[in-house]
Amino acid sequence: MKCDWCPPKVDAEFPPCFQVYSGANKGANPGSIQQLHLLASRLKPDFFDGLVVDYKHRLAANKIMTASWILSHNQPAGFRFGGIYVSRIHDNILQTPTIHANINPSTMATNVGIVYFPFRCLRIESDLQRAADEAPLQTQSTIEYRGNYSTLTLDLYNVSSETGRSTVSFLRSVSEHLALGGEWLLEWTEPTSIMTDTAFAARYKLHDFSVATTVSRYGIDVSFWSRVHPKIQMATMWAWQRKTSKSVGTICYKWDFEDAYVKGMFDSNLSVGFMYGRTVSHLPVSMGMSLLINLHTNRFIFGLKFILDPSGLQRDGLY
Repeated sequence: MKCDWCPPKVDAEFPPCFQVYSGANKGANPGSIQQLHLLASRLKPDFFDGLVVDYKHRLAANKIMTASWILSHNQPAGFRFGGIYVSRIHDNILQTPTIHANINPSTMATNVGIVYFPFRCLRIESDLQRAADEAPLQTQSTIEYRGNYSTLTLDLYNVSSETGRSTVSFLRSVSEHLALGGEWLLEWTEPTSIMTDTAFAARYKLHDFSVATTVSRYGIDVSFWSRVHPKIQMATMWAWQRKTSKSVGTICYKWDFEDAYVKGMFDSNLSVGFMYGRTVSHLPVSMGMSLLINLHTNRFIFGLKFILDPSGLQRDGLY
């Protein structure tokens, strides 16, 4: 399956040739605050270490089986299996409700999520994660409204009467290229202790470059993305934290080839890394290799990843 025509990937749980119902994006909608730095951050290599093997197979038009095996020092090692179920599907559009889940049979660590669009402009999403041993249940829920020119998002993280965290964000297109917005944070560690904070966001975007910034009393995030060549993209990210008075700058790039790509990065902490991904011709297999070296500590992380996909759902899945 060739992915030149495929819609953009929405969530890491879904293969790149599929997306959640796209009717929610219309007009000049700017996206959400969470996607403000997406163009720059997606160029940063997704490093992995050890050996990773993923398997994806379509059992029916609306049922996908997934399995993975990880041998790693920095990630939870072991075997996981699960799947994606969609109540309705039209061509390659996963129409809601969509449920995805996976489980580690040895530790019973489980991830479950659901995405539902009761209306084209309204998205309801919930994710639950039960780790091994006696770790508490981790939850995240999102309610998002997307209009023609603005997006309003409510996120809830591990909310209970004792502890929790929630954010309300709003982003609006002021013009064809400029979007402005803000986010309000509410966090509590006990019923009588509540902390609030406000952040402001802006983005200026053209077809070949984008500048975005987020500012709050706790820090600043700035990103710059540019397409310097039809097959080469570059990005610069800078973040400063007021609490630690430290800042980190990162330079990333991505170079696309006909059936492969290379991603690389260098940051101010003296970390250098790259990632190489390739689709094997005439075989339903994609492979990737990543290497991360810290020049200050002389430590490195090396990993290999293979994606087996007889159904052709995960072609270019390493991208």
